[in-house]
Amino acid sequence: MKILLAQNEIINKAISGSVPTDPGRGLAFYIATLWQTVITVGGLAFIIYLVWGGIEYLTSGGDKARVDDAQKKITSSVIGIVILVASYGITYFVQQVFKINILKPVFPNAL
Repeated sequence: MKILLAQNEIINKAISGSVPTDPGRGLAFYIATLWQTVITVGGLAFIIYLVWGGIEYLTSGGDKARVDDAQKKITSSVIGIVILVASYGITYFVQQVFKINILKPVFPNAL
């Protein structure tokens, strides 16, 4: 007697560059694309905000208000990157618990 296991998979076609035409795959495509865009923009914002805060800290000249402002920028950027890393961790956890592959790239010839 064979036991067949069913496994659901959300396929990310964002990397292949083509919009899925299969019913039911469109939403997964747009969610994965949105998540990747948010992660990319968030990473760039982290770098810019951290560098901006660092430059302000270095050029503050000991002025208490400017030092506090720079420290707030640096702290905010670190909190932002922690949130981005946590979102990746949550996504990985969901993949493992529900046995789905949210971020798997699928190339047109693989179908």
